[in-house]
Amino acid sequence: MKKNMKKTLTLFMVTLVAFIFTFQKVNALEITEDGLYKNYNNILIKSEELENLRNLGFTEKQIELMDEEEFEANKNLSGEVLAEITKYYKTTTTYDDKNLYSINNTRTNIILSYSEEITEDEYNNSNSQMFPFGLTNGYTETNYKKMTTTIISVNNRYRYKNTLVWKNIPSTRSYDIIGIGIDSTVSGISSTKYFRTIADMQKSNDSYHQVSGVGTWKLSGTGYGVTFELPSDDMKNGYAVKGLESYMYFEVQKLTSAKILTLNAYGDYRHAQRTVDNSISYSFSIGTGGINFDASLSESIKKSYDNIDTAQATLSGLNW
Repeated sequence: MKKNMKKTLTLFMVTLVAFIFTFQKVNALEITEDGLYKNYNNILIKSEELENLRNLGFTEKQIELMDEEEFEANKNLSGEVLAEITKYYKTTTTYDDKNLYSINNTRTNIILSYSEEITEDEYNNSNSQMFPFGLTNGYTETNYKKMTTTIISVNNRYRYKNTLVWKNIPSTRSYDIIGIGIDSTVSGISSTKYFRTIADMQKSNDSYHQVSGVGTWKLSGTGYGVTFELPSDDMKNGYAVKGLESYMYFEVQKLTSAKILTLNAYGDYRHAQRTVDNSISYSFSIGTGGINFDASLSESIKKSYDNIDTAQATLSGLNW
């Protein structure tokens, strides 16, 4: 009897270790009886396809929530991440209105706002802050986010990717901008552009993912950008946005017959700290310095957005 119990316990421990290893390896992907992986959208993924997606720089979460269109476009591509940089940011904004849940998250007057780059340790050990100041109705909000810019080899060309992840969800959710600036030696290929926003919706005993590809692309010779609306809480059904990330990518092609020795991708992001009207034209240019609002726009629109340093990924030693 003891021998059988020992054998059963050993088998249980082996099974448990195997389960833990599998969970760590495939994250939230389900393994089917046929040895395939199934994601959140019930897409069946072969092991070699999963490896291809990882080699293209997709995170486990992005693979888990990938839709059929994006999966079909990437599953058979052979790629490799060649350059990547992640930067971490802290933005402190003081408003003159402490009402955090006004209609449509409307924000008007910003008294003071500044952004700074911080270290990874500071980011990991930070907590969001929101507190009143003085004897007025104002409040100060501190947000943290990280941005990753990646250069990936694919299709005998190169893919530029920018991913922005919020550590804490901003109270103002209007129209933000994500973009990538490019060098004059290359141009973006419009047919390869892709954009997604992923919101993790949660309430006390339930959760779901809200994925959107709705956005307005701005294409120029100096870069590509997307203007999009941040998701709101589902107050009617009791769900709140607890996780939020956006990513966009496109491929580039050569504009010169000369050999290209270095490639640079300038990831940038602008968060609307005031509520902005979608009917306003959000014209902007993207250069090596990041996203620049056109001079024709009013100062009030420019000041509605925060300003962070670009995350520049550089790939050197090429002979392209």
